[in-house]
Amino acid sequence: MREYLTEQHKQRISEAHKGMSIRPEVRAKISQTMTGRILSDQTKLKMSEARKGRTLTAEHRRKISEAMKRYRKNKAVGR
Repeated sequence: MREYLTEQHKQRISEAHKGMSIRPEVRAKISQTMTGRILSDQTKLKMSEARKGRTLTAEHRRKISEAMKRYRKNKAVGR
């Protein structure tokens, strides 16, 4: 049988982890492990549903736009 954490316990865990950061070498290792991972259609659908309804700031939309322009430019050059 699975035991669930109480709200108080969850709060204590949350407070204990605040301000902690992952070392760059650990972050790189996690990134390398996750790269190329194949996700099921069901997982993709769940991820999509979780993101729906969120709004991005104007600055964030601008940064995404600039990144996509650079990507398309570099992709056209690489052909």
